Amino acid sequence: MTEKSKYIITVIFLTFIGVFAVMFWIIPKEDFSPKEKRYLQKFPEVNFTTLTDGDFEQNFESYINDHMLLRDTFMGINSYSNLIALNNGSDGVYLCSDGYLINEPETDERLNLNLSVTADFSKKTGIDTTVLIAPSTGYIMDDVLPLNHKEYKDDEYFSTINNFCVENNLNFIDLRDVFKTEKSNIQIYYRTDHHWTTQGAYLAYKTLCNNLGITPKSTDTFSIEKNKGFYGTTYNTSGFWLVDSDTLEIWNNKENKSTCEITANGKSTTFDSMYFKENLKGADKYEVFLNGNNPITTVKNPNSTNKEKLLIIKDSFSHCLTPFLSENFSEITLVDMRYYKKDVSEEICKNTKFDKVLICFGIDNFLSDKDYAFLE
Repeated sequence: MTEKSKYIITVIFLTFIGVFAVMFWIIPKEDFSPKEKRYLQKFPEVNFTTLTDGDFEQNFESYINDHMLLRDTFMGINSYSNLIALNNGSDGVYLCSDGYLINEPETDERLNLNLSVTADFSKKTGIDTTVLIAPSTGYIMDDVLPLNHKEYKDDEYFSTINNFCVENNLNFIDLRDVFKTEKSNIQIYYRTDHHWTTQGAYLAYKTLCNNLGITPKSTDTFSIEKNKGFYGTTYNTSGFWLVDSDTLEIWNNKENKSTCEITANGKSTTFDSMYFKENLKGADKYEVFLNGNNPITTVKNPNSTNKEKLLIIKDSFSHCLTPFLSENFSEITLVDMRYYKKDVSEEICKNTKFDKVLICFGIDNFLSDKDYAFLE
């Protein structure tokens, strides 16, 4: 290589780096990533403390990563490069057979603490409490996982949950066996998202109703609307951009006239449907169910023959489950502790007489959710 060639390559490289650096600083920054459904790192605070304890360096690196130009392109290159190098899952998501993208298993950070919070809440309110935890996708769909993967310890966690519920007079719905049995017949989990599908939610609904002595509505009750082109949160954080999309189903009973009241930022708004179909055109199609995450959501069905009221302490697994449960309860109040920071027993249970409480989470969230402690 001639000296002139070396000079040209150096100039091209430095120009490339310089253009990227200039563009990085002049292009407006977004606060929220609708694709990843999370807030992006803000420019870190500069002071003596952050400079000396390493916080500035760490947060600045996150700031650069979150706002890098062509970030999605580089994410894809990185993910597929790791795959070629036999490092499948190195970024927290496994590319599995049959088009599944599955998150690595969560560690047990707060299981015992969250169980204790549940028991204390049940004793404080005196309301019959049922715990329903969705198993992880990796545990149920173990036959599609890559050969080398971390262990999904659902059996260990569910054994702990079951024993705790027995000791504390809590009703526990164990979905492992029914999901394992039915996974060859229906698609229980999305391929590109960590949530169960509407079919999976209906299976959980039937299991819950049978456990509570309630007659579930048959599948003939519902008309099914299929919406193609759904990509979920697992896809959006994976970098595996070449996988096929999912189909999101809405199961609608035209006889169900439920209204949906959403309370956020001190304001309550009532809607005439549990389905927000305008969100099917947005970045997060899953928000078609109950308009996504909100502090308090109340669903009322005036035509329900069962006049009982249900309180659900939940994460987003409850969103496509609630329309089914609205067939059997006159009123359902959902509280998301990630957004509601008050004492539920004092602020909500004293104002409404609930007949039953349902704790409904995916196992990954229940293992790690720090906001759940606000329940007390």
